[in-house]
Amino acid sequence: MPTVERSTLHVEGTDDVHVVKHLLLRHQIDCPLERDPRPGCEFAPNAPEIRGAGDRNKVLDRIEPAVRLSNGRSVGFVLDADAEPQDRWRAVCGRLQGFGLDLPDRIPLGGFVHDVAEFGARLGVWLMPDNQREGAVEQFLADLVDDNDTLFPIATRSTEEAVESGAEFPEVDREKAVLHTWLAWRKEPGRPYGTAIKARYFRDDSPSALAFVDWYKRVFP
Repeated sequence: MPTVERSTLHVEGTDDVHVVKHLLLRHQIDCPLERDPRPGCEFAPNAPEIRGAGDRNKVLDRIEPAVRLSNGRSVGFVLDADAEPQDRWRAVCGRLQGFGLDLPDRIPLGGFVHDVAEFGARLGVWLMPDNQREGAVEQFLADLVDDNDTLFPIATRSTEEAVESGAEFPEVDREKAVLHTWLAWRKEPGRPYGTAIKARYFRDDSPSALAFVDWYKRVFP
């Protein structure tokens, strides 16, 4: 694994890459993606490259080598909490044990940020949706829906009725089903998460969005 040339932000999958990318763009922060065709000089020097690992375990496996190869740069990791936020945090802590950090029993509400003196690196961890609740990027996005939106509650009820009528998606994907139902009713139906943020179907100033952007700025100052 070669030494990175930029700070890096590691996320789980393609949806996560574009959610983070377009939310940051809404806050006038532009970051390159892995294999971005634009030259690096077009981005701010502190802008990290956003990299999709493929899944949760691959993000976890990247933590230790990414810190060791940070070479004075910042590294960040965004993972879904899923059903057990505390288990996810313990898994992260297990990958950080060799760095002599003072790791809290629970991830802070505003995300974890810590300097790793041995490598001159700043380290950040965020558990979707908000470092406390169960869930994934879909719960984070649901928090970005306008409070006065009248269609989202209908999408929620419609999804519940679909389950009662035999819809076969697993319970863990219920929030995903609600979001895709709601997105199907927008002006341009079926947009992916990232371009839906770009189209302003989601807010960028909700408490969840602002907390995430604040964490990002602390990791990549």
